[in-house]
This record gives sequence, C-alpha cells and structure tokens, in this order.
Amino acid sequence: MARESRFVSALPAIVVAIIISHLPVPDGLTCTSMRLLGVFAGVVTGLLTADYAMSVVLAVALLALTLTESFMCTTSDGRQIECDRCRTVYRGKSGKWHEYKCDPIGGSFDVAISGFSNRVAWLVFTAFHIGRAVEKTGFGRRVSLTLVKAMGRSTVGIGYAICLAELVLAPFIPSNTARGGGIVYPIVESVIASLGVNPQMGENALGGFLSIVASHANLLSSSLFITGMAGNPIVASKAASIFGIEFGFAEWFLGASVPAMLLIFMLPPIMHAYLRPRVDFVRLEQEIRRQSRDLGPITVSEYKLCATLLCCLILWVGTPYFGVDATVVAYMAILVLILVDVLTWEDVVKNHKAWDTFFWLASFIVLAEQLSALGVTGWIGNSLSKSLHNASPLSSTLSLSVAYFFSMYLFSSISSHVVAFVGPFFAAGHVLGCPPQLLAILLALFSSMAGVLTPFSTGSVAIYAAQGYISQPRWFMIGIMTSVFILSVTFSVGLLWWKILGWY
Repeated sequence: MARESRFVSALPAIVVAIIISHLPVPDGLTCTSMRLLGVFAGVVTGLLTADYAMSVVLAVALLALTLTESFMCTTSDGRQIECDRCRTVYRGKSGKWHEYKCDPIGGSFDVAISGFSNRVAWLVFTAFHIGRAVEKTGFGRRVSLTLVKAMGRSTVGIGYAICLAELVLAPFIPSNTARGGGIVYPIVESVIASLGVNPQMGENALGGFLSIVASHANLLSSSLFITGMAGNPIVASKAASIFGIEFGFAEWFLGASVPAMLLIFMLPPIMHAYLRPRVDFVRLEQEIRRQSRDLGPITVSEYKLCATLLCCLILWVGTPYFGVDATVVAYMAILVLILVDVLTWEDVVKNHKAWDTFFWLASFIVLAEQLSALGVTGWIGNSLSKSLHNASPLSSTLSLSVAYFFSMYLFSSISSHVVAFVGPFFAAGHVLGCPPQLLAILLALFSSMAGVLTPFSTGSVAIYAAQGYISQPRWFMIGIMTSVFILSVTFSVGLLWWKILGWY
C-alpha cells in the first residue's frame, strides 16, 4: 500500500512531463528540446509532490532522456547533433551523402553521466568532507561555541554572526561554494549540533532557521561584490561589451551596497518570525560552559586542520595569481587531511550525504547544460524581447530583470545561469532601449540572489538543503517568499538609490 501511494505521488510529475513533451513545437525549438523541457518540468514537479528521494527523481529523469535520445550528442568528427539523429544521413556541401557517426543511446548515456566530472559537483563533494573534518576534530565546535558565546544572546544574533562571516569572506573568495560550503557551513553545522539538534531528527525549526539564513546570506553577500561569485565578472564584462559602460568593482559595490546590505540586515529577523525557532538560552549558556570545558586545549588534529584550511583560504583568495582552480584546492585539502590522519578513507566512504548530493547535483548540472545546448534558454530570452517591444524602457528593464530572476528555476548553477542568459538579456535590453547601468545592476544582483528559489541553485545552497532540516517542498515555498521580499526591496529602496545615483 505504501509503495502504491509513493507511485501515486509521482503521477503529477509524469503527467506534466508527458503533456509538455507533446505540446506543439514553437519556432526556435525542436521535438528533442520539448522532450527535455518536459522532463525538466516533470523533475521540478516531482520534487514538490513525489515521495521519492531527489536522487531517485533525477536518476529516472536521466534514464528517460537517455532512452528517448533527448540529449545533444557528439559525432566521431566532433559535430554536435541531437542524439535521435545519430546514424542518420545528410547531404554535405559537395553533394555527397554522409552518416552521423554516433551511438544514439550510448551517446545519450555519456551525456547523462557527464555531470559527474563537473568541477562544481566535485567542489560540493569535497566541501562535505572538509565539513566532516571540522566536525571530527572538534574545531567546528570550538569556533561555534566562541561565536555563540559572543553573539548568541538571541537566535537572531546567531543569524547575524553567520551573515557577518559571509560578508567578511565574500570580497576575497570568488567561489561562493568554497566560501559557504568549505568554510562557513562546517561552523554552522557545529552551532546547530551545540544546540542539541542533529540531522537524524528530520525537520527542525532551529536547524532550518540557521540553514536558511546561512544559505541565503551566502547568496546575498555574493551579490554585493564583483569578486563574490565566479559568474559576477561575466556580468560586468557583458555589460561593458554590449552597453559600453564601465562596471568594475567600485561601480558594482556602489550600486549593490544599499539594497544588498538592507536585505542582509533584514534576513535573520524575517526568517526568525517565519520559522519561530526556540532556544533555551539559560540551558544554552550552561551547555556552552560545559562543552568548552569538555573540549579542553586545542589538539594536534585541530592545528593540522587549521593549517590546511589556511592554505585553502590563501589559494582560494589568490586564485588569479596562483592559477589553481578552487575545486583542485578543495580536492588537495581532502587528500592532505587523509595523509596527515585528520580523516580516514572510511570517513569519506561513510559520508552518505556527500555522495547523495554529488549524485543529484551532477544530474541537475547535466539538465541545465542541455537546456542551453538544445536552445531552450536562448528561446526563452528571445521570446521575452519580442513580447516587450511596445513597453517603455523602464518597464522593459524591470520586466527583463524579473524574467531573468525566475529563469533561475531552469538551472542548478548560478554561473551556468549567468553564462546562458546574461548575454541574451543584455542584448534584449539594448534593443529595447533600457537604461544601461540600471539593467546592469539588476542583473548583477539577481544573478546571485535568484539562487534562493530552489534547493539546487548552487553548491552552497545544495549543501544546506541536503541536511534535511527543511523539507524540499518547504524550501521551494521559502524560496518564493524570499523572492517576493528581494523584489520588493530592490524595486523600492533599490530604485530610489539608483535614481539618486542618476542611473536612470
């Protein structure tokens, strides 16, 4: 009976996927594009309704796309074609007939598993193990106890401490996943543990509050600096190339400062009012003293961990100078921690959340990349510019920015979202006569802030969502609520600030 009810819970997702896949194909898309869009919509629906783990939903989606040959395959001579065209013939420029040499099913499966070599997926995977090292050595507890003791006179105060940590690190670490997942996340998890909460308890208001505040603070701080997220320089570069404006560190920070800082300041109290976490502060103070005594002096393992994390921080901050990718740095850190006996291989093998998140995040990355490769993202951007040709420049700017914000639903990577959409949206804004600096700052802010919409938008968010303190459907609902909050502040305080700056 339980198995039947689980299957019934998946029916809405199946119906959505089938309906969209069989809709009339609009200009600019193909039957393959529609099948991919239908399956993606089914995945999103399944995450909201199906009583299956996220990884199971994604595994079924990848299998369906593989069997229906709904990916973009690579032929033996390097051509990119839709997989269902493999082994068909075409007439070349010379008039001779040639065959597309590729395996439709095998090639589709190669694409389906390509996400497991993605750097972002590996960065998230390694961040989980760094978190395990911070937890195992007791260093996370030590830092969290100090943090809670200093600012933990209220639950909101703990939230502000997390926000402050993200703000301090954001200008120097251009990977929001490395910052949020590798440095802040282990501390947040230790704070949660010190308050007597653990993931086995399932949904929990206190764990949910700290997870949401930490993940959203990571995104909001990423929007404040051009160096706060890997995709931000792409936004600045596209704005400069399409509109011919200077949009460097100073201009970015000046435009983002007022709305972003206000959003960060309002985040902890708003989430506290919504989630209503409860903490016995008398018990907490006693617990802090007791745990501090139990920890004793700093151990050799903690010194080894601190040295490793310091090296990571230096290499992450100095990525432009050292030329070492953030994922490679994190990968090296895991191996170093194993070699110096801070972690064991058994620790890595038994970290099931790391493996689970690695699977579904890599799967989402594949879907996002294929949505771009098969023209779905470009079609959405072009359709928007055509639909706004009669609107005023300001209305067009606001409409484009809102569409850009919610198009994040189609992606599992902030950087992929930026790469796929920021160019077409800037181009559409140029055609529609949008104020250049206004559109630039809106897309700059929304590139990171839109990550609040889903639990799979970026690596740092995926890490917090995987802890299970907030269910997947509720995470989506909080995302919608937070998006309304972000848009309200941006289109009121933000527009007033940019009017003062003379940007429109």
